[in-house]
Amino acid sequence: MKNAGYIIKKMREDKNISQEELAHELNISQGKLSKIENGRLKPSLYFLVAVFNFFSLTISDLAEFLQNFQI
Repeated sequence: MKNAGYIIKKMREDKNISQEELAHELNISQGKLSKIENGRLKPSLYFLVAVFNFFSLTISDLAEFLQNFQI
C-alpha cells in the first residue's frame, strides 16, 4: 500500500523538483523530507498544508488526500 510520503515524492518528481529544493521551500531539512517520503516519519497536518500550498493544490484536494491515508 502506498503511504502519504510516496504520493508527496511522486508529486515532487513529476515536477522535477529535488528533495533539497522542496525541503528548502518548506523550511525543513532534506533528511526529514527523505524520512517522510520513505514512510519512516509521518507527515504533520501543518507539513501537508505547506506541501499542498507549494504545489498549488486546493483544500478539496487535501481533504481527499487525508481520506485516503492515515496521517
